[in-house]
Amino acid sequence: MAKIGMDSFLLDCHTNDNISEIEAAYGVKGFAVVVRLWQKIYSEKGYYCEWVERSPLLFLANWFGGNSGVTVNLIMDIVNRCLNNGIFDAGMYGNYSILTSERIQSQYFDVVKRRESIPVKKEYLLISVGKIKGIAYENEVSVCRNQKNVCRSGTSKEKESKGNKNRECMRRIEDFISAYPKNCNRHLTEAAYINLIADGVETEDNLVTCAKNYAEACRIEGLINETKKRYIKNAENFLKDFVFEQYLPGKYKKPAAQKPKNNFTNFSQREYDFDELEKRLLNSTPGG
Repeated sequence: MAKIGMDSFLLDCHTNDNISEIEAAYGVKGFAVVVRLWQKIYSEKGYYCEWVERSPLLFLANWFGGNSGVTVNLIMDIVNRCLNNGIFDAGMYGNYSILTSERIQSQYFDVVKRRESIPVKKEYLLISVGKIKGIAYENEVSVCRNQKNVCRSGTSKEKESKGNKNRECMRRIEDFISAYPKNCNRHLTEAAYINLIADGVETEDNLVTCAKNYAEACRIEGLINETKKRYIKNAENFLKDFVFEQYLPGKYKKPAAQKPKNNFTNFSQREYDFDELEKRLLNSTPGG
């Protein structure tokens, strides 16, 4: 079997702002998790790795020791932050449950471009690899049975079926996104939205109503401004953490309007007898 992964990869001496953000938020553990994820990607599939429900647990068991201080929840938080800031491509994760990026793919294909055969899933690509001679697209291989030349392409059929199912679950996704009180990461939001609808957890109409109710609550609580918007939950977390449940029809309780804080206009003006004050000033002596 042809070699797929790599034995080593380049790591910049000076990290970019995205990595600096991870370090600032999670310290050296954050940096370690990202580098280990790169090691996993480059050494196994080369240009991506699958990231499904059990992946964080397996990643922890295979890539970190018992005394590392790294937990499954920490790994999940870091990966979500990496999807939000562009270290990994959110679109590829939302559509195919994989971790990858243009940078990862560019480095991988630049190293392996002289190999005779390079298996590639075309739908996973973020860059053009058409000029590399050894590229062999896995999804273009037909499986034929018997002598009747009956061919099938399971991958394309499954992909088409998944696409149709996703579209059925997103009839009101635009209404949800436009109603939500904060700009959404579309791919992450769609993935969380689809999961709730496809699993029968909630209806689209209810999720749109939740977004409207949450937006109303944020306005009443004074969160709809640039300085306080950071306190509004990201849409994907609003959905996958089931925060939306408290904004469902019948459960949502509209917050009471906030009373204005005391300011200059709230104080009553004092009354002065200016004639008496003038007499006192005229009768006073310097230094007395």
